[in-house]
This record gives sequence, C-alpha cells and structure tokens, in this order.
Amino acid sequence: MKSIFSALAFLLITTTVQADCVNIYYDRGPVADYWMGKTYANFVQNLLGHFPHLDQKLGAIEDYRAGQIDECRATIYIASYFENKIPDAFFQDYKNTTKNVAWLGYSIWKFGPAELEKMFGIQYLQLTQMDSEKLDLVGQPSFYRTFQYKGEEFEKFGEFSATPPYQFVAAYEMAMMKETIPGKSQWLATAKHSAHQGILPYVLRAENKFYVADVPFSFMHESDRYLIFTDLLFDILNEKPRHTKKMGFLRVEDVHPVTPLNYLYNIQKVLKDEKVPMHVSLIPLFFDPLYRTDRAPTEEFIPMDRHVAFMNWIREAQSEGARFIWHGVTHQLGRQKNPHDGISGSDFEFWDATANKPLGFDNSSWLLNRMREGLYTLNKSKIEVLAWLTPHYQASSLDYIIFGKIFQWNVGRVIYYNHAATAMAPTASESDLWLKDMSEAQHQHRLDYFKNLNVTIESDRWSGQIFPYEIFGDIYGQRLIPENLGNSQPFKNAHVVRTRSVQQMVRDAKRNLVIRDAWASFFYHPFLFDSFESGGRGFYPGDPTELKLLITEIKKLGYEFIDLKDFIKTNTAPKRKETVIRK
Repeated sequence: MKSIFSALAFLLITTTVQADCVNIYYDRGPVADYWMGKTYANFVQNLLGHFPHLDQKLGAIEDYRAGQIDECRATIYIASYFENKIPDAFFQDYKNTTKNVAWLGYSIWKFGPAELEKMFGIQYLQLTQMDSEKLDLVGQPSFYRTFQYKGEEFEKFGEFSATPPYQFVAAYEMAMMKETIPGKSQWLATAKHSAHQGILPYVLRAENKFYVADVPFSFMHESDRYLIFTDLLFDILNEKPRHTKKMGFLRVEDVHPVTPLNYLYNIQKVLKDEKVPMHVSLIPLFFDPLYRTDRAPTEEFIPMDRHVAFMNWIREAQSEGARFIWHGVTHQLGRQKNPHDGISGSDFEFWDATANKPLGFDNSSWLLNRMREGLYTLNKSKIEVLAWLTPHYQASSLDYIIFGKIFQWNVGRVIYYNHAATAMAPTASESDLWLKDMSEAQHQHRLDYFKNLNVTIESDRWSGQIFPYEIFGDIYGQRLIPENLGNSQPFKNAHVVRTRSVQQMVRDAKRNLVIRDAWASFFYHPFLFDSFESGGRGFYPGDPTELKLLITEIKKLGYEFIDLKDFIKTNTAPKRKETVIRK
C-alpha cells in the first residue's frame, strides 16, 4: 500500500434531505501521480450503486471542512496513502459524530493511544509484514491471509509473479491491533496468519464507528476479503437487503453462428432438464479474417441470419424461453490479432489488447456506427436482447459511458479509469437512447447526443471490479448484473492467468451466502463439452457432466436461478443520481 479509493420546519426538511446521502473521502496524496486513492473511491461509489436512493458526496480528505460528516447519514474514509496529511477537523468530527462513520486502512494511529482506546478499546501496534523466512504449508511467504466473517473464510491474493524476478505479490499489510478493553468493540471479522495461525481483529465496530484494518480493494478476486466490505456496507448505511432469496444466474458464453450446434443442443437440454432459464451471450456476426478455423473461403464472414442451421437452433431456443444478451458485434477487431487470432469470441473488440489500452481511434461516432451494424443483424434475426455484455469486460471509459446510456442493463465486470466526462443533457426519458430502433432518425439522434461527449483520463492506470450484487448505476452510469463466480477454466492463455474449477466456483458460491443480496452468477462456454484431450471438461465429446454438477451444487446451496427478463421487470429502481463533488 505504501508504494502503491417555519424556521423549525425548514430545518427539519433540510436535515431530512441532507441525511439521505453518503460521504466518501479519499487520499489525494501529496504527489501528483498518486492515482489509487481516487480509484478506491470509484470502487466505493460503484458499490453504493446498490443503494441508488442515497446521494453520494465525494471529496479528497485534504479538503475536508468541519461539520461535513454530519451532513449525511454515513461517511466512509479510504486512507490509502501512508502518513497522508488529514485535517484536524476530520479527526474531531469522526470522534464526536453520532452518524455512522467508517475508516479504512492507514493513519488510524494518528488518533493517539488514548483516543483509540476510548473509541475502540484497542492499541495500535504496527503494520503487519510479509515473512519470507517463515513459509506457509505450500511454501509461500506468510502473512495475515485468511479472514473469518460470519462463519465463512475469505482470503487475500498471494502468488509469485510469472516472470523474472519472480517476486511474491500480495497485499500483506494491515494494521495490527491489540485489545485493551475487552468488549469495547465488536470484532466483526478477524484475520489469521498463514504460518503461525495468530489472530488479529480485521473489522471493528464500536457503536456508530467502524474500522477496517486495510484498504480491501487491492488484488480483488472471487473469494477476497473485499467481499466482507461489500456486506459491511449494509451496516454502515443502516440498509436492509433488497431481496429475500439468493439469485443464481447462468449465461452460455460466446455463442455465434459457427459454435458447434451439437454442444448448443446439449446445453439447451441440460438447462431444460434442470429447469434453469437459458441466457445466451450472443455474437451476431462471425468473422474469421485470418483463416484460423477450418472453413471454406466463403465462410470468412457469417451474419447469424444467413446460417440456416444456427437460426433453427435459435428459434427452438426461443420457443423454450431462451433470453439473449448482446455480447459484441463481432467480438474481435478488424483483420488483425487483438491479441490472439482475430476470431469472433476470442479477441477483444473495444480494447487494444496488444498495447493494453483503449483503441486509438475510439470515438462515439465509430462506436455507434459499429453497434448499428450488429443491431441490424439482430433485428433481421428477430432477436430481443435484454442487456449488453462487453467482450472480455474491457472497453474505454467513453465506450462504457455510452453503453450505460444505450442499454437498460449491462452484465459482468468492468474496468475503471480515473476520468472526467463532459456533462450530457438530460433526455426526455431514460429509454430515449436505448439501442432498439433501427431508424435513420433515431441513429442520428444518438450520434448528435454523444458527439460532444469528451472523456479525459486522469491517469493511464486502470483497475477492475467484481460485484456480488446488482448495481443501479456505476461511475459510468451503467446498471450492472453481477458476475461473481467466474467460469470453469481448464487452461491458461495470454489473458487468462489462472485455471478455475467447478469446485472453486461452488466453494465461492457457498462463501457468498453470508453476503447480503449476493448472487451466484457465472458463465459457461460450449467448448467445455469437448473432451479433456481437446481442451474441454468432458470425458467424451458432448459430455454434460460438469455443467450438471455445477448447476446441482449451486441449487443445493439454496440459490434460485432467475429469468433475467423477470428480474428486469421487477427491479425498476432509478439509477443513482450524479455524484456531488466536494471542492
């Protein structure tokens, strides 16, 4: 973390309005190129999108003014810069407020021993370190790695880098606290050392005050201690869960006209037998410009409506209630490797994966014209799409902002830049820009609306975020259906850095049961029906055993697989309002 987001009546009305908000403070830091504080604040803002009725007020802690804590029902401070300068007024207000306040990470020691003991009944000792001499059971350097919360265990990331000098990478620091007044604060979560098994408090609560002993957003993954914070938000905000049931969501990934039909029919049968709604991540235009598949010269480019056998499967799936998610226009980019082989479903479409940055020619006109090509084929094929799914979850900030406006819902994980965007005019209704109408007039309306959209990137560093529950507006303005379990992944490649098993997915689904409103959301590739020898998960070609096992085990945990169309109909909360920036 060091190196490295009547007068009385008027008064009552004003207080009520002001209380329905959340303060978010982050470390701007003393150096111009420090970007992580704002990024961590972005992550908190996004999670607060699960509570869209709460306004957000965002500011750097360095600009804090006395009394601001009491303007909102809750305040969250992300202390990510070591020994950052914090205004005295914030310390005083944190101590004295009766509103809920949460402090994450560094600098809690600046209260001094007496105040820490008075507030939490603890003594700050030091920051924990990684021990390269005392190894854990698998031979890795040891640190406080696992976390107990509500009877479940979460864990921090820790791995050796894949390239020289093979350093061990982990977020090993956290504040080491010693209890001095037993019972003064609740230990909501504890941390356990991976070698000597020592226990430390990780999340403390003393009445309205919360403390999290690190910033839980670094090296985020499916079983991370970050998930503890996503649940803790309900307590910090005094909010109840939105749902009474645990939702499961399965999508069939990267389906295009050349996907083997026998595997699609197999998946369809499994889902029908298991009574799981079928959601197809659909790529309407197949393109293989570099001749990487065994095909005829005339099959380089295949719109789905021209592939009779594929359309027969589509019609049968529709007749059985299949839902469709739009997963890119071609899910690849031009006649080039980006970065793999140029084939639909394999490469990136809205991201320069060779340079690992946004596309150099990206702009609103290019994006909207490309999307129109895909919409034309979808409409010809009589496909209604419920949501958008960005290929490989990566696009520019400009693209994400547009996706958030032209689709009611988006699916999956997102990457975030610290950015600033020009304000856009309000529309007659939220649906005014939705990408359904093919008319020239509506297309021109979108082009005109977005032509002055300008996005400035404040740092070229970006970070990704996983969501355990749905979000009614992230910092890009997207409603998001979560994907928090990943996928069965039998092999690594240039952008898949680790394998993943069904057993790991089920374990994480069980872990998520203690997270309020958490889904069990994942995707499954048709190629996994191949045999092991061919890169799949089957004992023989077409073997459905793994998918059946995954569905069965998720159901056993109590998750109910939802129909996305029904979910959208019944979850109509408006998007959260634009954030108020404190200066």
